[in-house]
Amino acid sequence: MRVIAKVTINFKFKRLFMRKFKQLNHYFIVSLIAIGLLSACAAHINKPELTKVTAKNIVITDTIPSLNQVDKFIMPYRKHVEEEMSKVLSQNANDLVKDRKHPRLNTAISNLFGDATYEIVSPIYKKRTGNDIDFVLMNWGGIRADLAKGPVTVGDAYALMPFENEVVIVTMKGEKVQELVDYLIKHRLPHPLSKQVSLQITKDGKITHFTINGKPFDPNKTYVVVTSDYLYNGGDQMYFFKDALNADKIDYKLRNVLIDYFKKIDVLDIKEDHRFEYKP
Repeated sequence: MRVIAKVTINFKFKRLFMRKFKQLNHYFIVSLIAIGLLSACAAHINKPELTKVTAKNIVITDTIPSLNQVDKFIMPYRKHVEEEMSKVLSQNANDLVKDRKHPRLNTAISNLFGDATYEIVSPIYKKRTGNDIDFVLMNWGGIRADLAKGPVTVGDAYALMPFENEVVIVTMKGEKVQELVDYLIKHRLPHPLSKQVSLQITKDGKITHFTINGKPFDPNKTYVVVTSDYLYNGGDQMYFFKDALNADKIDYKLRNVLIDYFKKIDVLDIKEDHRFEYKP
C-alpha cells in the first residue's frame, strides 16, 4: 500500500509540474516574440533613410587650401616623381603635332611611334628567336599628346603613351596582312606604321603599290608584325590579329620602348614620308 501511494503522489506531482512547465514555456515564447517585435520596431524607427541627394562640382584650383599634414607626407614622393619625370633623354628637332581634326595618311608623330618600336623591339626578337620582324602597326588613337621641339623628358614619354599597353609580336598569314591593309584603306588614318611598309592607294581605295621590306607583298607568305596587346585583343576593331599563327609577349611596355628609344637617339629628326599615301 505504501508503494502504491508513493507512486500516486509522484505521478500527481509530475503531472502538476508538466502543466506549470507548459504554461511557463508558453509565456517564455510569447515574451520572446514580443521582444523581437519591439526590437524590430525600434530598429526601423532609429534607422536613417535617404530622402534627398544633392551634388556640387568642386573645381580643383590653387585657391583650395592645402592640408599641411598631407603635403608633408607626400612631399618626398612628389619630389622623387618630379625629378624622375624631368630627366632629359633626348632633343627633338621639330614640333611633332597630332592633327586631331584633319589627319593625313602619314604624319611625323605616327612615324615616330612605328620606327621607334621597330628599332627597339627588332634586335630583341632577333636575339630570342633568330627571326626578323617585318613591320610595326600601332593605332593612331594610342598617341595621346604632341611632342614639342626641344628637350624630350621621361614625362613626355608618359604623356605620349599613358597606358600600360605591352608589345606583342604576331606571326600572320599573308591573307591576314591583306585584311590589315584593307583596314588601313577603309579607315584612312595615320596609324603608326614602321618604314618597312610602302603603301600607295588611289582616292577610291585601289592599291597601286604595296611592298614590305622593299619586296612586293606576297599573300602566300607569313609575316611577323609588332603591335600592342590592346590591338591584338581586337582593340579599334583590328580583328585580323585574332587568327594569328603565333603571338609572343616580351614583357615590354610601349612606354618603355619610347623611353629606351629616346635614350638611344641624341637628336630626333622625325618627318613625314611616303610610307602610306595617295598616289594615282
